Amino acid sequence: MKKILVFSFSFIGDAVLSTAVILPLRKHFPDAHITFLVGPRAVDLLATEPNIDATLVYDNRGEHAGWKGRLRLIKTLRHEKFDLVVNLRDSLTARCIGAKHWGMVRGESNRHAVPRYLEVLQHHGVDTTDAHPRLALTEAENTEASRFLADAGFMSEQLLMGIHPGGNWEYKLWDAENYALVANAVCKEQNAAILLFAGPNERELQAQVAKMMDGPPILVQTENLRHLAALISTCDVYIGNDTGPMHIASAVDTPVIALFGSTNHIRSGPYGEKRTVVQSGIELGCNPCHPGRHPGGCGTGSCAVIAGITVEQVLEAAAGYIS
Repeated sequence: MKKILVFSFSFIGDAVLSTAVILPLRKHFPDAHITFLVGPRAVDLLATEPNIDATLVYDNRGEHAGWKGRLRLIKTLRHEKFDLVVNLRDSLTARCIGAKHWGMVRGESNRHAVPRYLEVLQHHGVDTTDAHPRLALTEAENTEASRFLADAGFMSEQLLMGIHPGGNWEYKLWDAENYALVANAVCKEQNAAILLFAGPNERELQAQVAKMMDGPPILVQTENLRHLAALISTCDVYIGNDTGPMHIASAVDTPVIALFGSTNHIRSGPYGEKRTVVQSGIELGCNPCHPGRHPGGCGTGSCAVIAGITVEQVLEAAAGYIS
């Protein structure tokens, strides 16, 4: 194969999970030119990956919106004359670009996304042994992260815990006060520093958590996803909700404690060995689900399933990585 196109995803977490196919493809097709098609939010995260030769942006809310936009995308992709399409999205567009081969992933609620992605490669005879999502950080990115921590006063002998209390959906969020209580308990027992992460729309939430902490955390407010990944990679453990940064943590081999409420961790939880999913165990008869998408009508606000997770549960999970 000379040219391979991977149909990836728009959301950051989904795009990170799709990186599981990169190394198997590169090993099987060492001389191929590999292009990833991703959404605008994820493109910067994958653009500098060493085994990806190029990235293309699929913007279904911008230039590729509607049927005219879709046709524009198809025209662009057909012009590239790809030999193989790895179709992780079960996308109809992938079938219209004239590639010689394509794979299709059928949605299965009881299986994780990564094994389903890898099956597409297996169909083409690609060995996927030990494949998992990964982000390959550069020496410069790691150096920049170390410099950031040093400038913030972090001492190398300290335990470093990353906490990200935010997320795109309120029903996925654990209470801000609980995150502060976890941070306070860890800092009381350990010589620890807290990296408190926030996305562009999460600064207020970050400030709320910081205000309730006994000592000042190191605030991270970068919009550069590669810098975010490098900082997460320095953490001894990362704690957060069901979000893109949670998957970034797994992909840079940082131990992850993922807090899941109503959404399905079996299908979209952190993937790898060093991860722990914490749930409340509350059953409402409708979960796993995405609130607002079922007849129960519980809306998209705070969800009782994630609210039921206790501080003690999270501290117990953390002890497995920092004791």
